Amino acid sequence: MLNCLIIDDEPLALQLLEDFVSKTPYLRLAGKFEEPLQALQVLKEQPIDLLFLDIRMPDISGIDFYRSLPYKPEVIFTTAYSEFAINGFELKAMDYLLKPISYEKFLTACNRVNDFLAARQLKEKKEKDYFFINVSHKMHKIFFDDILYLEGYKDYTKVHLSGSPNPLLILHNLKYFEDLLEDKEFIRIHRSYIVSLRKLNTISRKAVSIGNLQLPVSDNYRDGFFALIGEHAK
Repeated sequence: MLNCLIIDDEPLALQLLEDFVSKTPYLRLAGKFEEPLQALQVLKEQPIDLLFLDIRMPDISGIDFYRSLPYKPEVIFTTAYSEFAINGFELKAMDYLLKPISYEKFLTACNRVNDFLAARQLKEKKEKDYFFINVSHKMHKIFFDDILYLEGYKDYTKVHLSGSPNPLLILHNLKYFEDLLEDKEFIRIHRSYIVSLRKLNTISRKAVSIGNLQLPVSDNYRDGFFALIGEHAK
């Protein structure tokens, strides 16, 4: 879901964009304003992903307003004046919509923003090499590369770490960690176990080893596990 703001000094244009936002499933309207400076408080208090910003306005242009922002969300400029398009793209705007705006063009521009932000988020997730998690009322920093395997116990998970004799007992089920560790070279091999591919020493049809420890590979997870192993063997 993308949080968005609409800033346009024309009430009819403001209403049209609000209607377009309401019918676009992945957009959530965080606010709408006829004067840019009125939007500053929302921009300070809420994480805004996307601005729909009119360019020609009485007190300050959309271009100058956007330049003034310390944190710049993605922006789609809207205007009735095509000569402003070059200035908009100089600011690396995601798109430029010429009024009157059709929903088809609006949706095309929004899809571009949504795809761009999703790709960036995935890239950041892959590059990040650690996470923080609450353990006994303290936040622990865990590096992905330190994890040997995870062991599920109903609503809890034991996280076994290299160099640590005792696992961390965490109040999250194994599915939570399965989602968290997606794309991090971890794989579920059993309803009770997730393993790090980097830490595996040997692999057989029914078990894997991490050091001297043997962990079972169950029938339900075997095909997915060996498919992933096959990808890494190429």
